[in-house]
Amino acid sequence: MKDVLKAYNGKSNGNSNGNGTLENENKLLIKDALFVRYKGNLVKVKFTDIIWMKGDGNYTTLVTNDNVYSLRNILKEFETVLPGDDFIRIHKSYIVRLDQINTINPREVTVGKDTVPVGRTYFQNLLNGINKLGSGNGD
Repeated sequence: MKDVLKAYNGKSNGNSNGNGTLENENKLLIKDALFVRYKGNLVKVKFTDIIWMKGDGNYTTLVTNDNVYSLRNILKEFETVLPGDDFIRIHKSYIVRLDQINTINPREVTVGKDTVPVGRTYFQNLLNGINKLGSGNGD
């Protein structure tokens, strides 16, 4: 996973030719998904299928519509790969998909069918994002 992140960030693609970052980023063949190790295989998980993620030390739990994956990667690594327009960090240990949020209160959000806690420092950022989306409707 770390090698994939390095290639994505344009630091290295495993070759010793030292090509620039733009060329490395364009070499990604699949840009709308990531591959996770599951039962000895690499399984493609589309960004649109991810509902939320929970970080717990060196492990991250990735919840999709169909499956739950336990991965040996820190949450920060996923935060750098996920599209920023679709995902938001709402807690030091949680990242959620914006279009899956159903309800919000100062302590938790409902994401899909699950309830996920909201950190105090992240709650205002979440509200600001929602106010921007809801502004201009004359209310």
